[in-house]
Amino acid sequence: MSESPKKVLIVEDDLHISKVYQIQLAKEGFSIALAFDGEEAVKVMEKENPDLIILDLMLPKKDGFWVLEEARKKAKFSKIPILVISNLGQNNDQKRAMELGATEYLVKIDHSIQELIDKIISYLKK
Repeated sequence: MSESPKKVLIVEDDLHISKVYQIQLAKEGFSIALAFDGEEAVKVMEKENPDLIILDLMLPKKDGFWVLEEARKKAKFSKIPILVISNLGQNNDQKRAMELGATEYLVKIDHSIQELIDKIISYLKK
């Protein structure tokens, strides 16, 4: 009996970036859930129980910092990897995200899509 695929929640309001992550991760055999704003992210998280969350910080309605706080308040999401992938590269943004419970903080412009995908795969194959 084969194991069900690991589920990744992509929280990204840029449709192009979201689609690229979705296509690449699906090629690797992962199941994908999508959210395009912070409020939707928390609802989808509850419904889908992802194994990993890719989280942008600049989102409509509620930002990624709020999503991080909400996720870490819940015991079932307290240990899953949350990779913040954002263009906010300021040290105070990175520090705040890490203090709120991000597993890792990656600045989009400093990493290729493939590097990001490889990092995600490394977390999910642990």
